[in-house]
Amino acid sequence: VPEGLCASSPTLTSPAEYQSPASSLHTPPLHRHNVFKRHSMREEDFLRPSSREEAQKLWEMERLKMRQVLDKQQKQMVEDYQWLRQEEKSLDPTVFMNNNTALSIQPAPTANLDRTDDTVYSNVMDLVRAVLQLKNEISLLPPEGYILVVKNVGLSLRKLIGSVDEILPILPATSRTEIEGTQKLLNKDLAELINKMRLAQQNAVTSLSEECKKQMLTASHTLAVDAKNLLDAVDQAKVQANLVKLCLE
Repeated sequence: VPEGLCASSPTLTSPAEYQSPASSLHTPPLHRHNVFKRHSMREEDFLRPSSREEAQKLWEMERLKMRQVLDKQQKQMVEDYQWLRQEEKSLDPTVFMNNNTALSIQPAPTANLDRTDDTVYSNVMDLVRAVLQLKNEISLLPPEGYILVVKNVGLSLRKLIGSVDEILPILPATSRTEIEGTQKLLNKDLAELINKMRLAQQNAVTSLSEECKKQMLTASHTLAVDAKNLLDAVDQAKVQANLVKLCLE
């Protein structure tokens, strides 16, 4: 038996080094030492602190930076959910249990009025922009990020309703019922949007995810349309009270 084939021979080819005659014609033998050498080169690519004190300092800096990021995220999350709870408390609780309370309001088309210093008009436009932002970003956001765009819509709505409340006392009494009814409808719309947001978050990893997002978009669209209805109702009341000027082209 040749010495190279003896088990006691130091030159016995190991399985890792053995190559068939066919493969040896095309591929050079794989040397284990080269493998270890390449591995050590990859390790050398990492920056290493020159001392234990420097390593401790770098670790403390990274820990502080991470803590600042986490604290900021936690603060934002707390603020968002505090807003959500406050909104739910301020809305009519029956809205969350009964969806058949919609009011039938059919205002005339938006009047061509002088919008100088018209805060109601400006706030309606802000609300529409917030709804468009929700529409454009909802597919890009993680489920926990839905509340950010919904909160933006809610804050815009609060600003709009506040501006209507400011001028309501000087509007004709006959118009107030319609305006107040539209405000209640908008509160219902916001409650519905929050409900759809919760459903979308709960079903984010299910087959219902896309359908729930569509329902969110539908709810936000309804809110934007009703905001336009509120603007129309306010415009009509202003015209009746001679509080605005028509823009004549």
